[in-house]
Amino acid sequence: MMHRNATHFCMLSLSSSLQPIRRAEAVRHNMLRRVLSTTTTSAEYYPHYEIRQTRWNDNDGFGHINNSIYYNFMDDAVNMQLIDRGIGKEYPRFIAENGIKFFRPIQFPSQVLVGLRVVKFGISSVTYDVGFFCENNKEAAASARGKFVHVYLDEETKRPKAIPEEARKVLQLLVLEE
Repeated sequence: MMHRNATHFCMLSLSSSLQPIRRAEAVRHNMLRRVLSTTTTSAEYYPHYEIRQTRWNDNDGFGHINNSIYYNFMDDAVNMQLIDRGIGKEYPRFIAENGIKFFRPIQFPSQVLVGLRVVKFGISSVTYDVGFFCENNKEAAASARGKFVHVYLDEETKRPKAIPEEARKVLQLLVLEE
């Protein structure tokens, strides 16, 4: 009997200690859902664009661009706009989180307009909203919409560090005032 109560107490302690973790996960999930919630996003919503050309081997068995290719487009677009503005390897960062919501397929051959905007700054992280548009048609709604989170790192310790001021200035160019 005593053992059963002790086990019950341990389970209660464990579950109550997980409550803050579950709340934090729910907050992150809701933020991702908000970033990915709308299908009406147009290209004007993004202050910077990168163009990506689809390739024959990007198609999947259903005749449209495979979902995994969108992640490549997103990673390339985010990093190229940083590199083009002088934020390269000397500013280590990694992808902490990403996700994409798909609305309509894109097929080969197409040019994909990848729109970028910063929606949130943390101390060491930055969250991008990424829109995917077919054939550079800025009038059409997005074919897909993504979320991309970069965390900046200390080069020696590989631990998160504050976003360097030089990078923050470049990232500020991607904030669209509403």
